[in-house]
Amino acid sequence: MEKIKKIIKKLWDFTFKTEKGLYLVFGGLTTLVSIVTFWICFTILGENSQEISTVIKNAAGILFAYFTNRKYVFKSENNTAAAKTLEALQFFATRIATLFIDMLLLSILKDRLGISEYIGTVITTVVVIVLNYIASKLYIFKRKD
Repeated sequence: MEKIKKIIKKLWDFTFKTEKGLYLVFGGLTTLVSIVTFWICFTILGENSQEISTVIKNAAGILFAYFTNRKYVFKSENNTAAAKTLEALQFFATRIATLFIDMLLLSILKDRLGISEYIGTVITTVVVIVLNYIASKLYIFKRKD
């Protein structure tokens, strides 16, 4: 029983006390926000609203991710309006860039390498998560030393 408690404590500490763990937690919550937003938009706007619902879903996910990453994951200390604006612009630009990387990589995996969309999506999702984390850690929310 003690061994199980130690394992649970290690998992808890990683998940809620480390930057990488918090990044994964808030990434999961971002996904939930995106799905719920899509569902609400699609329900309200109707069956012909897939494109606009997708755009709104992505915007909501990116906004949620920015604020949670800024405050809870990377604990940004940039407090001036100019610094916050630059940070937000860098965050949004990075997310848009990784969206295009995702689409390009999926196309290559599917069309050139014959990998199914489902497997390709899993691969590209992992790549995008890693790229977004690296960009956030080293570029967007870089701490002043």
